[in-house]
Amino acid sequence: MKNIYIKDITGENIEIEDLFMVRNKAIYSSKNNTKYINLELKDKTGTIDAKLWDQVDYFNNLFDKNDIVRVKAKSRVYSGRPQLTIIDIQKIENEISMNDYKDFFPSSEKDIEELKLEYYNLLEQIQNPFIYSFFSLFNSKEDMRERFFLFPASIGVHHMYLGGLLEHSVNVASIAYKIADLTGGDKDIIIAGSLIHDMGKIEEMEFKGRFRYSDRGRLLGHIGLGVMMFETLIKEIENFPSYIADMLTHIIISHHGTEEWGSPKKPMSIEALIIHYIDNLDAKITGVKEHMKEKMEDDRWTEYHRLYESRFYKTPER
Repeated sequence: MKNIYIKDITGENIEIEDLFMVRNKAIYSSKNNTKYINLELKDKTGTIDAKLWDQVDYFNNLFDKNDIVRVKAKSRVYSGRPQLTIIDIQKIENEISMNDYKDFFPSSEKDIEELKLEYYNLLEQIQNPFIYSFFSLFNSKEDMRERFFLFPASIGVHHMYLGGLLEHSVNVASIAYKIADLTGGDKDIIIAGSLIHDMGKIEEMEFKGRFRYSDRGRLLGHIGLGVMMFETLIKEIENFPSYIADMLTHIIISHHGTEEWGSPKKPMSIEALIIHYIDNLDAKITGVKEHMKEKMEDDRWTEYHRLYESRFYKTPER
């Protein structure tokens, strides 16, 4: 268990011996040609810069980016911001449980238990018995269900926190369900498609001391894996209608919208169109919000976002 979080490291000469995650790592040379390791360490409360000046080659080989490390250091304030001068750093070799990992990976701002309740409330809106049976089966698969509830929605783009996949899926389903009142569309298909469109991510990513892409994830991607998972599950449901299977499969393969963004087919139904645009909207807005938390250039404008190719203006609070 952690003893001190980054948000609490605010002054000079605080002696620290605790666990952190390595977010970034690089070797630089100072003005007098002295090599040092520059690190960005993180926990669930934020990030902090750290420098290691001694035995650079030795320590450099002991750990890497995304590792959990035990750090012995002393704090200092540089250019108005706290920073760590590292005395010793060691990689944690033992497997860290998902529960302990919550110290290093931020969680959804929404309570995960509340998100689960929203998820189950959405399922109660489903009228079609076959679609309802599909989710009953999915929820009975404990390992699959728990990964869906706890995994992030991505590693480096949006909803990059515990519960992120559940939050994103519930957001898309809730918004799409309401929009269907204006646009039309089969609400059962909309709820189901929204909740399963990214289900392949629980196979695309794996948790081994940290979240990373699995070999299958790199080879097949979450769209391909999602289709495979869906087809495997519906084989357990007797007489599952082929047209429902086709419509939901189409939503999985088309939710990115275009081949350029990774979808082999464009959305070709009202339900698929709704889910594609809401998925894109929720992902981008959340991605920008996360960018605003750590990458503000000043109190109004963010730094340039490479993926979205823009700076973003933060509306003043009233």
